[in-house]
Amino acid sequence: MPDGFSFDEAKVVDADLFGDVKRHPEAYLVEWSRRAPFYVMVAGLPQAVMTRYEDQKPAYEDYQRFSSSKRKWPGMEKFYYYRGLPIITDSDPPTQIRLRRLMAPAFSARKLATMETQIQDFVSARLGIAAEKGVEFDVVTDLTHPLAAYILLGLCLDLEEDVWPIFVRIARGMAAFNNLAPGEGPPQDYLDAWDEGYKYCGQLIEARRRAPKDDVIGKIVAAGEQEGRVSTEEMFATMLVLFTAGFGGIQNTASYTLWRLCRDPAQLKLLQNDLSLVPAAVAESVRLDTNAWTTLRWATQDFEYAGLRFFENMPIHLISSAPNYDPTIFENPTVFDITRKPQDLVSFGHGFHHCIGSLLAKMTAKIVVQEVVTRFPGLHLADADFWPDIVGGPKERGLRSMPLKLS
Repeated sequence: MPDGFSFDEAKVVDADLFGDVKRHPEAYLVEWSRRAPFYVMVAGLPQAVMTRYEDQKPAYEDYQRFSSSKRKWPGMEKFYYYRGLPIITDSDPPTQIRLRRLMAPAFSARKLATMETQIQDFVSARLGIAAEKGVEFDVVTDLTHPLAAYILLGLCLDLEEDVWPIFVRIARGMAAFNNLAPGEGPPQDYLDAWDEGYKYCGQLIEARRRAPKDDVIGKIVAAGEQEGRVSTEEMFATMLVLFTAGFGGIQNTASYTLWRLCRDPAQLKLLQNDLSLVPAAVAESVRLDTNAWTTLRWATQDFEYAGLRFFENMPIHLISSAPNYDPTIFENPTVFDITRKPQDLVSFGHGFHHCIGSLLAKMTAKIVVQEVVTRFPGLHLADADFWPDIVGGPKERGLRSMPLKLS
């Protein structure tokens, strides 16, 4: 805690960012989208929150004051699921740019083009099984969860299928961090999964050292061994991020779009009558239900910004979807409208921290949505009043399940 620490308590908002706000963002974000930066209290100390677009955009750009590098501050245990490794999202340029270049081949436009048919085939096969079973189908557990593992670990990273469960277990285990109380340690099940994944990454590094291979992992290892651009710890960090961080964007973008469509039969019918609206439907879903719940920054010094006092090492939460509810940018912002002109504010980040997997998530969602709405013209929610149970790690907002009736 800083010496002589004091702050303006009038700037504190009584809200749990990872509880009710995350479960029901529509109840908060219209007002917050125009609110100046404020504090929330965690473990007896304030943390800063930025929700306006005009505040978030500079915070992404100004890493001299708003750093991605984690700093010590009480009550932040829930954000240490990568166990202190030097991961890309916890780094600033030039390190962040150097690590991003290592990851880029897995998500290049050329790579995505080669994957599109395979994704369509996977989705079609899964929907064929659902059609044979008939009646009820859970979009999340029956389709987008297994699809995310297939795309990320199989198509993007060329891992053998028998090791996929290791990294699926780590990715799913991150959800437990969302509810960690201040001072509470990670669940033992997560630590066990982490150890297994870390051990596998070590074996994979050694295998590529013995027998170099021109794949994504081979290039990461070569960058360290031959060019000295990557430390051993950065190899582990980059691999574990690649193997675990992309699940949410892939599965949630598709799942949320179908949920929004099925909640609004008129919008669903409009889409079914004009499939050229599929990209706009995905974009509108991303606006309302951004997979990235918060982006974390840390104050590098004491300073004042937009009327709020920031203190050195203080965590700063950029609520990614809040600008998407701004009524000065989007008319009737809580309304799902697939005829809107798509606008991507900071749903997938901004600048050099724009999500490297955003194109893949959107492409997958378009394939899934088009396949589902054309194969099952009468699909609807199994429960008309269904509201998803929100899961995912602290920085993620995902659906646990979404049962549909197929017809």
